[in-house]
Amino acid sequence: MFTKPSAHAVEISTQCLGVALAGLLSWHVALGILVVPAVLLVHRWSLRETVKTEDAFDAETGLWSETAWRVQAQQKLHDTHGHVALLMIDPDEAGQERQILESIESGLSPSDLLGRYGTRQIVVLIPVGRAQAGRFLSAGFRADLANSGIKAALGCATTDDSELEGLLIEAMSDLMARRAAAGVDRSW
Repeated sequence: MFTKPSAHAVEISTQCLGVALAGLLSWHVALGILVVPAVLLVHRWSLRETVKTEDAFDAETGLWSETAWRVQAQQKLHDTHGHVALLMIDPDEAGQERQILESIESGLSPSDLLGRYGTRQIVVLIPVGRAQAGRFLSAGFRADLANSGIKAALGCATTDDSELEGLLIEAMSDLMARRAAAGVDRSW
């Protein structure tokens, strides 16, 4: 975002309008009020540019994009005092994301953090009471996927004191081990 000239134009416009508003309010309140809509429009423009630049949501699924999910997951790990389970679901075929979400939604609560990972994986970060709960959750989600007829691998990592990268590596390792055990050998 720092390399975009429009972002700098928005920033400078906001600052100039703020200075003008302060000056007009101290000189003549009625004239100052006329500048308020311009300030609001520039702030709206700034917000739109930020959202476009950040791409916070995946356009295909409506889930958090990987970058936005990582930021929120790191915060959730910091705020959660206890164990968390990280589930990584990798469909065998592209375009199954909606079906995956529909099949696992009954096992999710509103506080669970769903997002995209990589090109097609779905990740879920779930606070759990005990470390063993992650394995039980993953078994339930695997059953939900199988009952829905969705072919996908699911990796799980559970911990109470790890950083996000360690959880992602452990979940991906579990996912790949399950793929190998099932005789699926892929490199992507």
